[in-house]
Amino acid sequence: MLPTSFAPKILITGSTGFLGGALAADLLDSDEWPSVLLLVRAATANEAFDRAVRSLRRFVTDPRQLNRLERHQVLHGDFTEPGAFVEDERLTSIRRVVHCAALTSFGTTSRSFTVNVDGTLRFVHHLRQVATIERFLHVSTAMICGSRPSRVVREEDYPRTQVEHLVNYTESKAEAERLLRLTLPGFPLIVVRPSIIVGHTRLGCAPSGSIFWTFRVADALGMITCREDSRIDVIPVDYAARALRLLLVKPRLAHDSYHISSGESGSCSWEELGYAFSRNRGAEEVNGNARGLRSVELHEIEARKPQFDQLFGNCNKLFMMKAIRLYGNFAGLDTVFSNDRMQAEGMEPPPRFSEYLDLCQDTSAELTISDQMLVDFQ
Repeated sequence: MLPTSFAPKILITGSTGFLGGALAADLLDSDEWPSVLLLVRAATANEAFDRAVRSLRRFVTDPRQLNRLERHQVLHGDFTEPGAFVEDERLTSIRRVVHCAALTSFGTTSRSFTVNVDGTLRFVHHLRQVATIERFLHVSTAMICGSRPSRVVREEDYPRTQVEHLVNYTESKAEAERLLRLTLPGFPLIVVRPSIIVGHTRLGCAPSGSIFWTFRVADALGMITCREDSRIDVIPVDYAARALRLLLVKPRLAHDSYHISSGESGSCSWEELGYAFSRNRGAEEVNGNARGLRSVELHEIEARKPQFDQLFGNCNKLFMMKAIRLYGNFAGLDTVFSNDRMQAEGMEPPPRFSEYLDLCQDTSAELTISDQMLVDFQ
């Protein structure tokens, strides 16, 4: 039985994922929390509630905070099948939405389009028939820039046609953006494009080791397949969550698309990250710097395949090599994403990845690299 006074104003999808979970946890102690409704994929209401609790538990330091989550704040359902839940009375009062849910696997699969494009369109079109939406935050990705972006990418540069995508995931996100704009003229859509989300400034990789394994691979090999001075745009999940919350609750926004990124001033070079890993191990410094990473051709990494089990843990060497090649393409883009719009909205500057890399490394110590990478290929 639902409380008669419960009329939620905010709907969040994807709260059992990394970014959606961090956003829900960020809202947990806020004034907005009592009006939050979480859509959670599950077979039953009890299973959905249990999944929501487990997700929030990853981000809280005081377990008593979890008591703020009430059962009526969890709606069980799959956003790709909105007909099964859209008539729930709790949806009629929803005014603002953060759509974080997506299929984020970098594996090659057509399901990216079925879920991220078709499913999202069905969800939005059904929801707007029962709720008066004032703002719909659609979480996309800055990586819709494809394989040949400029050194600094701005929000208005993408999406655009004739972009060569590195994975189905980014292509599906670009297509979802395009079709949402095309089929919903006048809809209060705000597209949010986070850059590469890695770790948490307080919890390291304890909530999720997603993407961090790629940096561990480079450190274990002492090699990268791009220039040492290439920059990479990385943000922690708690920063991304705070930025999403700002875009969610601020009364007025100046734009309809935003990067959440480290930008030109907050991005790190691979050389800087190599030194950070070395310092974490307590490596001796030479001429004021610890050992960095050496730029090599891919065949030099291939030649080390016999050592992969020793370096990364027991692994499928062909699959590991494929993953290194794929993520190496992203690592070598040497692109940062302008964060001028978020700064103008009042968001604080992001922390540098090198500043919390030690914590990510320390909280990954019990996992082999090959085990940690599985989260990105499920």
